[in-house]
Amino acid sequence: MRAFICMDDEECIETIKHLLDEIEMEEDIVVDSYQHYVNMLRMNQKASYDIAFIGDRIDGENGFQMGALLYDACPECFIIYVGDDYLHMHESFRAHGFQMFLKKELKHLLAGEFQRIWKQYRILNQQVIFYLNDGRIRRFMPSEICYIENSRFQTQVVTQHQRYYGQFQDLTRLKAKLLKHSFFQMHPRYFVNMHSILLIRNGELELTNGDCVPTSVMNKELINDAIQSFIYTL
Repeated sequence: MRAFICMDDEECIETIKHLLDEIEMEEDIVVDSYQHYVNMLRMNQKASYDIAFIGDRIDGENGFQMGALLYDACPECFIIYVGDDYLHMHESFRAHGFQMFLKKELKHLLAGEFQRIWKQYRILNQQVIFYLNDGRIRRFMPSEICYIENSRFQTQVVTQHQRYYGQFQDLTRLKAKLLKHSFFQMHPRYFVNMHSILLIRNGELELTNGDCVPTSVMNKELINDAIQSFIYTL
């Protein structure tokens, strides 16, 4: 998880860093912190953030404007505004704030809210983002996908009842992620969710959606081992 902190209160920044360090979670939190107003338009937007803590006023500048620009660059970022009072509460939500915290109550508020943030973050990071040929974006949970078929010119995501055509941003990286969800490369073109296997035949698999996909002859032993290991863990 990557965190962004920007406020002109050094003590508050250190408090947030300390609180984040104390949180028990399954991955490290990398923090980028700034004590001066950051022009988000000039930042390297490849640096995507998952959670942000932004002061309502920074060096006399409007922190909500910064937050709105951060949201444009990272729409899935959980943005928390931090202030001395709740006078600008409505403005914080207009600027896509997930929550607004008071400085004096940071420890209590963050301890209670972070579990909710962590739960939603995990759901978002499990989702598979697929860019459809018509320009839309479709999000899948791994369990929705029966298999992914990849040809030279396009990719198909096949579910129990439908096929979707388009492309992934990074198919290699996606496959590495889906290996943790019991997917396996059964054939150079077919990446299959093993939860969707109904029957195993010589040279092919019948899936729960009625489709049959071939298995690689060259990697027959590796595929058999993967399927047997999967069955053993059920």
